[in-house]
Amino acid sequence: MGKIVFIYDHAYPEIWRDGLWAALELLKQDFDVEKFNLRTDTLLPEADFYLGWGAFGSPVTEYMKGINEKKGICIGGVPLPDIDDRFDVYFYETEWYGKQLRAENKIHAFGVNTNIYKPIPTEKIYDCITVGAFSLWKRLPMIANRGGVRLAVGEIQKGNKKESYEIIAELLESGVGVMDMVEPEKLALLYNSSKEVYIPATVFGGGERAVLEARACGVPVSIAKDNDKLTELLRSEVYNENYYYNQLKKGICQLLEKKEY
Repeated sequence: MGKIVFIYDHAYPEIWRDGLWAALELLKQDFDVEKFNLRTDTLLPEADFYLGWGAFGSPVTEYMKGINEKKGICIGGVPLPDIDDRFDVYFYETEWYGKQLRAENKIHAFGVNTNIYKPIPTEKIYDCITVGAFSLWKRLPMIANRGGVRLAVGEIQKGNKKESYEIIAELLESGVGVMDMVEPEKLALLYNSSKEVYIPATVFGGGERAVLEARACGVPVSIAKDNDKLTELLRSEVYNENYYYNQLKKGICQLLEKKEY
């Protein structure tokens, strides 16, 4: 058994239970896993391998530049035009992303927490919901073009509240209900209580987890026509926490030069 330290940056760690969280819990079968939140923790523990999550230029990737031990990153966002080899392995979410990621050691690793996101018998009270932060990249107000009872479930940007409030005002003015930051179990119930989930994000706006979470709940999903990145997730298998775990384990074990633990 080796030790892994997972480095992340999360304002609400108490409600963080997505597919990556579930995969890390499974990794505890094979490794000693410790989580390190840049928001609250200060002394980085020693480890055999450091795993981070974040887009290039994020607080996590910038922090990990100073780590000289074996390290990897669960990368999100859109690749930068020039990527150096500061990580030993890159775990990417979509094949669209992987094709653009100019790195030798890269592994597809993604999934949603199907312990939470699954079909739940419940009344369909919404015609359409959209999920994502209240940011311009998410384009949540596009749900106004859908008919019936609509709901936007998002998160107010702590670093750009003005933009978020302007988006919320636009949504409310168009008759769309608004809900800020809900726990995963409640979000799963909201997915199940809608006839459709619409993710209108640009390629810069994420949405990968929302697409697969909704599909895991058995709800039809639509995306914006100009987002090639999300298109593959409408047709792929619904990657779950077990797939995520196995892919992470494969990459870590290869670097530690051990076939299995």
